[in-house]
Amino acid sequence: MPVIRTTSPRAIAVSLLNPQFGEIPPRTASPRRVILLLAVLCCVLLGPGGEQQARAWQRQSSANSRNLSRRSGGQVQTRDLQRLARVREQHAALREKFSADLNELASWCDEHRFPEAAARIRRLARPVDPQMLLGSPLPAEVQPDLSPSLPAEERHWQAQLRFLQREFAADLYLLSRRVLNDGSPSYAYDLVREVARHDPDHRTARRLLGYVRLGEEWVTPYAARMQRSRNVWHERFGWLPKTHVERYEAGERFFRGRWMSARQEEEIRRDFSQAWEVHTEHFLVKTNHSLERGVEVATALEDFYGFFFQTFAAFFTDSEQMKKLFSGGSRSTTVPHPHEVHYYRTRDEYNAKLVSKIPQIAITNGLYYTNDRTSYFFHDPEQENDATLFHEATHQMLYESSSRDRAIAQNAHFWIIEGIACYMESFHREKETVSLGDPRYTRFVAARYRYMVDSYYVPLAEFDAMSMLEFQTSRDIARNYSQASGLSHFFMHYDGGRYRDALIEHLAQHYQVQPGGLRRIQSLDELTGVSMAELDRQYGEYTREVQAAIRAELEDQAREGAAPVQP
Repeated sequence: MPVIRTTSPRAIAVSLLNPQFGEIPPRTASPRRVILLLAVLCCVLLGPGGEQQARAWQRQSSANSRNLSRRSGGQVQTRDLQRLARVREQHAALREKFSADLNELASWCDEHRFPEAAARIRRLARPVDPQMLLGSPLPAEVQPDLSPSLPAEERHWQAQLRFLQREFAADLYLLSRRVLNDGSPSYAYDLVREVARHDPDHRTARRLLGYVRLGEEWVTPYAARMQRSRNVWHERFGWLPKTHVERYEAGERFFRGRWMSARQEEEIRRDFSQAWEVHTEHFLVKTNHSLERGVEVATALEDFYGFFFQTFAAFFTDSEQMKKLFSGGSRSTTVPHPHEVHYYRTRDEYNAKLVSKIPQIAITNGLYYTNDRTSYFFHDPEQENDATLFHEATHQMLYESSSRDRAIAQNAHFWIIEGIACYMESFHREKETVSLGDPRYTRFVAARYRYMVDSYYVPLAEFDAMSMLEFQTSRDIARNYSQASGLSHFFMHYDGGRYRDALIEHLAQHYQVQPGGLRRIQSLDELTGVSMAELDRQYGEYTREVQAAIRAELEDQAREGAAPVQP
């Protein structure tokens, strides 16, 4: 998270998602000018044409058992990675049995002429891709009992499927408790998500994922409070009093204590001081673009927050607190200060608002400014900018985990601050799934290209030692952002996520304020118990394996005549 020194010691974080600015100023440029310019290059992709080159290359190429440290109430304890390996074997065995049972049921459905049911069941039986984190939006409604009026054969397969999924979910939940006690909170939460996917009415899983039951629905505590206050969520207009919905849908708007037309309200709110305000559980989005666009942005951020919080649960909740949650404790649902987001109607308005803070603001696509703890964006009708949104939200949520102002990774370890934000750009939402870490995402494509084609890789010991200023003013800043993205993917996914908790602990040590003041940040070789040289070797091995898997998939698609999945 680059900084510009002002009269305040706080930092400024800025994202740039425009490849044309990947070229780094020559070393002959004024040091002051270079520092000011590079302070806004938070998300450089590749040099000119580099992204297209990497994509073309992508298409053509068509336990260590040492100790791992973890945080527990501020204390560092150790655990044996062999225990984690045994648990993963048990998890794999459960999945294998579940998959076999599902395929057997799918065959029964084929025999009894239920082809759609057979296809659905086989999708459930597919192996999980270890290079991505996947989730499914959970149903809001409590599952009703099967209707007694169903034909016998249809009732049979539906009942059998429910039984298999609930049995599997129960086994997974027991395994999640064991995993948590063994010191792998992130893995435990992954299992809880899997529990809820197969048994969406599992009460403990729902509670751990932040839901409460309200009548026959599962809602967040915030939504429950809003509904009890007679508000309803509207997909276009956000939270509204139930009595306002019909008039809003008819084109009226309630503003300044009176009703007016949507056109009248739009004219007033073009002035950002009169902006629409969209309130959600964790965000306050202010915009002068439109109420509908504000709701879209807020919805995207809330979806992102939910997956982010579950993935990084160990960042926000230490081990002892998490054990209490698994044992029935309740999580605080109070959000004293929602994350504030300003979304401007045009780039010109965005530039005009921020140029006094950052003279180079015109080359950015988004900004998290820690001086006022606000993220800034603008509407670009020609470009999808959710990646920028998620990048800056990552900086914002991590930094605002504490109310104190503090410098982050100024003297070393700076790569992970930007690397994890680049990694989180890969968050993707579809109707039935959300995903994170797809290796075809452009950041990871670029990382593999740098390593395998450019032969560019800074050894981790040297890379990790870089200060913020060294990283930002490097002639190789574009390549370094690619490497940071690739390393983040490696630490999140290598060997089924072996190092994920170590990475999250590393981030927590950077961002979270500890009682008694500063403490030494442990490096990733310390936290994993694996030498930097061995991590370098594993990264190379992992990079080649991921590329080989994607190439094999592309070749399979070509043989089958399917449209290739582009990186």
